[in-house]
Amino acid sequence: MNEVLEAMKLIVNLNVILIVIAGTICGAIVGSLPGLSGTMAIAVVLPVTFYISPWLGIPLILAIYKSSQWAGAVGSIIINTPGNAAGAAMVLDGYPLKQQGHGQLALEASLKSGWAADVFSDIVTILVCAPLAAVALWFRPPEFALIIIIAFMMIATMGSGSALKTIAAAGLGLFCSTVGQDPLLGTPRLNFGMPDLFSGFNLVPLLIGVFALSEIFIQMSSSLNNKTDSAAEKTFLDEDGSGKEKFEHFSFLELATKKYFVPWFRSSLIGTLIGILPGIGSGVSPWMAYGISKARSRHPEEYGKGSVEGLISAQAACNAVGGANLVPLISLGIPGDTTAAILLGALMVHGIQPGPTFFSTDPVSVYAIFVTLVICDFAYYFIGKLFIRGVAKISSFNNTVLVPYILIFCVLGTYAINTSIFDVYVMFAFGIIGFVMKKFNYSTPAFVIAYVLGYLLETNLRQSIRLSDGQLWVFFKDPLFIVLFVLALAILCWFVYKNRQKPEQA
Repeated sequence: MNEVLEAMKLIVNLNVILIVIAGTICGAIVGSLPGLSGTMAIAVVLPVTFYISPWLGIPLILAIYKSSQWAGAVGSIIINTPGNAAGAAMVLDGYPLKQQGHGQLALEASLKSGWAADVFSDIVTILVCAPLAAVALWFRPPEFALIIIIAFMMIATMGSGSALKTIAAAGLGLFCSTVGQDPLLGTPRLNFGMPDLFSGFNLVPLLIGVFALSEIFIQMSSSLNNKTDSAAEKTFLDEDGSGKEKFEHFSFLELATKKYFVPWFRSSLIGTLIGILPGIGSGVSPWMAYGISKARSRHPEEYGKGSVEGLISAQAACNAVGGANLVPLISLGIPGDTTAAILLGALMVHGIQPGPTFFSTDPVSVYAIFVTLVICDFAYYFIGKLFIRGVAKISSFNNTVLVPYILIFCVLGTYAINTSIFDVYVMFAFGIIGFVMKKFNYSTPAFVIAYVLGYLLETNLRQSIRLSDGQLWVFFKDPLFIVLFVLALAILCWFVYKNRQKPEQA
């Protein structure tokens, strides 16, 4: 108890609260801009944290991280441009909601479901940090490979059209993920002698091209776009014809209803469990949660067309990773993602060494981190509420007015990543690819998630082959591997069964 009180003395003071507010605002702004990310902002402020107290620097890093995790969805909802890889999942239902005149509803649902999931994840982290970290040690490359394969199975639910087109889009994403260098040998491959492709395609230009630029091309190519938008909005007007949105706000009471609470809780749990596993992170959890929620939903046909349930599922799984990512860092000294790695560096500079003995050797620091998590949660909720009031007004603008500004932001944001004109070329190339895919009803989400997971899948699969000397059957001696393998088979059989049922229902 004394350690908890000492930790609160370190954190609960005016200086820390002010720096948390500053970090939260910074994370919200940077995270919502195309081409920028919370990780980039953290990297910029990291040197500053070396010259101030660790209990000012660490809250600053965590505040930026927390708010930027949610803010990545703002661009997805308003301009169809995710601020980060995880935010790409919120494009599926967030942007259609905005097109239907429910921009503020989508933003509030995103903020409240994400914040609640973040709090849930932090509570789990605080209560069961050490035991959950021990479980993460059971996972080896074969288990990681199976988890990623299960995530790939979720791709089958991403497209409402042809399953063959969805598979083709995923295959193209996998192929693009092989460009760069061999994950085990480090040798270049498929880069055609171009130094800019030595590390493969930069993810942010790819995301901006596939989602934002392709949408600009579609709007430029369609003179009927304005009529389509207005027709869509009329469908969602009030019965009195007042022209107001059918739902303007999204409350926690609505989130607590059975319709939304069940998918929210399930997705929060998925995000928390995946966050505990080092190296997986928020790039996987929203897609897996979204696929499972769609499969379990009573109205799966609404997904991808403006489903609040779908948006909540993806956002909850994304934000729930935030707190759980600190579990392996605090208990094992293993960073769960890039931000956790930066935080580890900041801690070590100040002589704080996370790991198995962290709870016994420096409990005050552990509890100080936990208290910081709670303060950051409340800071980004209240600042997020103010933030979306201004952002929601953008959703009422005509798309033709926004297009030139979106294009400028896309180009500037892409160029700013590495100050490279080559990244701008990549953005335009994938913009054309995304435009063609949308025109012919190929699944762009399937393409993106396959690209994001492709490198992880190849790395873990090849490591598994090396560990087993080419005889993968040896892993069936491991109970955890057997459980995950049976789960993958069950999901596969279930999808096959559902696809066979569709023609009969038709």
